[in-house]
Amino acid sequence: MRAETSDVVFRLLLALGELWDGLQRANIDATRKGLHLSKQYLGGYVRISVGPGSRPRLAFEWNESTRHLRVLRAESWPGLEATLSATVAYVREQARLRGIAEAVDAVLVRACREPLRAKVTSAAAHAARSLAPERA
Repeated sequence: MRAETSDVVFRLLLALGELWDGLQRANIDATRKGLHLSKQYLGGYVRISVGPGSRPRLAFEWNESTRHLRVLRAESWPGLEATLSATVAYVREQARLRGIAEAVDAVLVRACREPLRAKVTSAAAHAARSLAPERA
């Protein structure tokens, strides 16, 4: 995964960030599958920090209206795809049980479509590097 909007895995993280507050209100504990996400509202921006535990491996600020992404931290995260896949499957299953699957699926499907262009700035050294370990 690369910390940019052209990567579907990254867009799924954005989608989960968008859904996170609502999931908590619906008593869906998305952290059960190992994905920990925190969200801060900063005026027009949302800062999202994501990782496999309390220490985030990825931190970024996103402004939906201007489509500006500012990457603050992007560290290697082995197993990211598996963790994200398990989390999305769990969230969808729980959303179906609670009758909110249509709303959740709409956000996730939108994340899988080709994105509009976004302006990306890096605040951390090597912020746009791959978050998955290099494969031989």
